[in-house]
Amino acid sequence: MTVNRVLVVSAGMLCGVLAAQACAQETAADKKAIVATIDANASTYKQVSKQIWDYAELGYHETKSSQLLQDHLKEAGFTVQAGVADEPTGFIASYGQGKPVIAILGEFDALPGLSQKAMVATREPIVEGGSGHGCGHNLLGSGAALAAVAVKDYMVKNHIAGTLRYYGTPAEEGGSGKVYMVRD
Repeated sequence: MTVNRVLVVSAGMLCGVLAAQACAQETAADKKAIVATIDANASTYKQVSKQIWDYAELGYHETKSSQLLQDHLKEAGFTVQAGVADEPTGFIASYGQGKPVIAILGEFDALPGLSQKAMVATREPIVEGGSGHGCGHNLLGSGAALAAVAVKDYMVKNHIAGTLRYYGTPAEEGGSGKVYMVRD
Protein backbone atom coordinates (compact mmCIF):
# COMPACT_ATOMS: atom_id res chain seq x y z
CA MET A 1 0.00 0.00 0.00
CA THR A 2 1.32 3.47 -0.89
CA VAL A 3 0.65 5.01 2.53
CA ASN A 4 2.77 2.33 4.18
CA ARG A 5 5.69 3.02 1.85
CA VAL A 6 5.63 6.75 2.62
CA LEU A 7 5.79 5.91 6.33
CA VAL A 8 8.69 3.55 5.67
CA VAL A 9 10.69 6.41 4.19
CA SER A 10 9.96 8.63 7.18
CA ALA A 11 10.76 5.93 9.70
CA GLY A 12 13.82 4.90 7.71
CA MET A 13 15.22 8.42 7.76
CA LEU A 14 14.66 8.69 11.51
CA CYS A 15 16.26 5.30 12.09
CA GLY A 16 19.22 6.38 10.00
CA VAL A 17 19.82 9.24 12.44
CA LEU A 18 19.50 6.91 15.42
CA ALA A 19 21.53 4.13 13.83
CA ALA A 20 24.46 6.49 13.30
CA GLN A 21 25.19 6.08 17.01
CA ALA A 22 25.19 2.29 16.82
CA CYS A 23 26.68 1.57 13.41
CA ALA A 24 28.11 3.31 10.40
CA GLN A 25 25.31 2.57 7.95
CA GLU A 26 21.70 1.49 7.91
CA THR A 27 21.32 -1.99 6.41
CA ALA A 28 18.68 -3.67 4.27
CA ALA A 29 17.78 -5.72 7.36
CA ASP A 30 17.09 -2.48 9.27
CA LYS A 31 14.71 -1.30 6.56
CA LYS A 32 13.06 -4.71 6.45
CA ALA A 33 12.49 -4.61 10.22
CA ILE A 34 10.91 -1.16 9.97
CA VAL A 35 8.64 -2.28 7.13
CA ALA A 36 7.61 -5.33 9.17
CA THR A 37 6.64 -3.16 12.16
CA ILE A 38 4.65 -0.81 9.94
CA ASP A 39 2.92 -3.67 8.15
CA ALA A 40 2.10 -5.39 11.47
CA ASN A 41 0.47 -2.21 12.82
CA ALA A 42 -1.03 -0.73 9.64
CA SER A 43 -4.59 -1.95 10.15
CA THR A 44 -4.67 -0.57 13.71
CA TYR A 45 -3.53 2.89 12.63
CA LYS A 46 -5.84 2.89 9.61
CA GLN A 47 -8.67 2.39 12.09
CA VAL A 48 -7.29 5.22 14.27
CA SER A 49 -7.30 7.46 11.21
CA LYS A 50 -10.90 6.49 10.44
CA GLN A 51 -11.97 7.20 14.02
CA ILE A 52 -10.34 10.63 13.96
CA TRP A 53 -12.08 11.28 10.61
CA ASP A 54 -15.40 10.37 12.21
CA TYR A 55 -14.76 12.54 15.29
CA ALA A 56 -13.97 15.60 13.10
CA GLU A 57 -13.16 17.79 16.11
CA LEU A 58 -12.22 21.44 15.68
CA GLY A 59 -9.02 22.95 17.08
CA TYR A 60 -8.71 22.90 20.87
CA HIS A 61 -11.76 20.62 21.03
CA GLU A 62 -10.03 17.44 19.78
CA THR A 63 -10.57 15.58 23.05
CA LYS A 64 -11.51 12.19 21.55
CA SER A 65 -8.86 12.37 18.82
CA SER A 66 -6.12 13.38 21.24
CA GLN A 67 -7.10 10.71 23.76
CA LEU A 68 -7.23 8.02 21.07
CA LEU A 69 -3.68 8.80 19.95
CA GLN A 70 -2.45 9.03 23.54
CA ASP A 71 -3.97 5.64 24.37
CA HIS A 72 -2.35 3.95 21.38
CA LEU A 73 1.05 5.47 22.11
CA LYS A 74 0.84 4.46 25.79
CA GLU A 75 -0.03 0.94 24.71
CA ALA A 76 3.05 0.98 22.47
CA GLY A 77 5.31 1.84 25.42
CA PHE A 78 5.43 5.63 25.36
CA THR A 79 5.07 7.84 28.43
CA VAL A 80 2.46 10.53 27.82
CA GLN A 81 2.35 14.03 29.23
CA ALA A 82 -1.11 15.46 28.53
CA GLY A 83 -2.30 19.07 28.54
CA VAL A 84 1.06 20.60 27.61
CA ALA A 85 1.36 24.36 27.13
CA ASP A 86 -2.01 24.82 28.84
CA GLU A 87 -3.64 23.18 25.83
CA PRO A 88 -6.00 20.44 27.04
CA THR A 89 -5.64 18.43 23.82
CA GLY A 90 -1.90 18.97 23.36
CA PHE A 91 0.41 16.17 24.47
CA ILE A 92 3.91 14.76 24.26
CA ALA A 93 4.48 11.01 24.07
CA SER A 94 8.09 10.08 24.89
CA TYR A 95 10.26 7.01 24.74
CA GLY A 96 13.88 6.67 25.85
CA GLN A 97 16.27 9.23 27.22
CA GLY A 98 19.35 11.18 26.28
CA LYS A 99 20.51 12.34 22.89
CA PRO A 100 19.73 12.54 20.11
CA VAL A 101 16.20 13.83 20.62
CA ILE A 102 14.02 13.01 17.64
CA ALA A 103 10.66 14.79 17.30
CA ILE A 104 7.67 13.69 15.24
CA LEU A 105 4.68 16.00 14.88
CA GLY A 106 1.12 14.71 14.72
CA GLU A 107 -1.94 16.82 13.91
CA PHE A 108 -5.55 15.76 14.39
CA ASP A 109 -7.84 18.80 14.14
CA ALA A 110 -10.65 19.24 11.63
CA LEU A 111 -11.95 22.29 9.80
CA PRO A 112 -15.37 23.96 10.07
CA GLY A 113 -17.85 23.37 7.27
CA LEU A 114 -16.08 20.39 5.71
CA SER A 115 -18.21 17.50 6.93
CA GLN A 116 -17.92 14.72 4.37
CA LYS A 117 -18.73 11.04 4.06
CA ALA A 118 -15.59 8.92 3.80
CA MET A 119 -14.67 7.28 0.51
CA VAL A 120 -17.08 9.46 -1.51
CA ALA A 121 -15.66 11.63 -4.29
CA THR A 122 -18.62 13.99 -4.47
CA ARG A 123 -19.77 16.50 -1.86
CA GLU A 124 -21.89 14.52 0.63
CA PRO A 125 -21.74 15.99 4.14
CA ILE A 126 -22.47 13.80 7.14
CA VAL A 127 -23.76 16.89 8.94
CA GLU A 128 -24.63 19.91 6.82
CA GLY A 129 -22.22 22.71 7.84
CA GLY A 130 -20.40 20.38 10.24
CA SER A 131 -16.66 19.99 10.63
CA GLY A 132 -14.46 17.61 8.66
CA HIS A 133 -10.93 16.70 7.65
CA GLY A 134 -10.19 18.70 4.51
CA CYS A 135 -6.42 18.74 5.10
CA GLY A 136 -5.93 15.11 6.09
CA HIS A 137 -4.96 15.68 9.71
CA ASN A 138 -6.65 12.40 10.55
CA LEU A 139 -3.94 10.80 8.39
CA LEU A 140 -1.10 12.98 9.67
CA GLY A 141 -1.82 12.23 13.32
CA SER A 142 -2.22 8.48 12.90
CA GLY A 143 0.55 8.06 10.31
CA ALA A 144 3.02 9.97 12.45
CA ALA A 145 2.03 7.84 15.46
CA LEU A 146 2.70 4.68 13.45
CA ALA A 147 6.09 6.05 12.37
CA ALA A 148 6.90 6.79 16.04
CA VAL A 149 5.99 3.22 17.02
CA ALA A 150 8.18 1.81 14.24
CA VAL A 151 11.15 3.95 15.29
CA LYS A 152 10.64 3.04 18.96
CA ASP A 153 10.58 -0.66 18.13
CA TYR A 154 13.75 -0.22 16.09
CA MET A 155 15.43 1.54 19.00
CA VAL A 156 14.43 -1.25 21.39
CA LYS A 157 15.53 -4.10 19.11
CA ASN A 158 18.87 -2.44 18.37
CA HIS A 159 19.60 -1.06 21.87
CA ILE A 160 19.84 2.49 20.54
CA ALA A 161 19.94 5.33 23.04
CA GLY A 162 18.13 8.59 22.54
CA THR A 163 14.79 10.23 23.12
CA LEU A 164 11.92 9.85 20.72
CA ARG A 165 9.01 12.27 21.08
CA TYR A 166 5.66 12.43 19.38
CA TYR A 167 4.18 15.91 19.74
CA GLY A 168 0.39 15.79 19.59
CA THR A 169 -0.21 19.28 18.23
CA PRO A 170 -3.74 20.65 18.52
CA ALA A 171 -5.41 23.44 16.57
CA GLU A 172 -3.02 23.41 13.62
CA GLU A 173 -5.63 25.09 11.42
CA GLY A 174 -5.69 28.69 12.61
CA GLY A 175 -5.23 28.00 16.31
CA SER A 176 -1.41 28.13 16.48
CA GLY A 177 -1.22 25.12 18.79
CA LYS A 178 2.40 24.43 17.84
CA VAL A 179 3.41 28.01 18.64
CA TYR A 180 2.21 27.66 22.22
CA MET A 181 3.92 24.30 22.58
CA VAL A 182 7.23 25.76 21.32
CA ARG A 183 6.94 28.74 23.68
CA ASP A 184 6.25 26.42 26.60
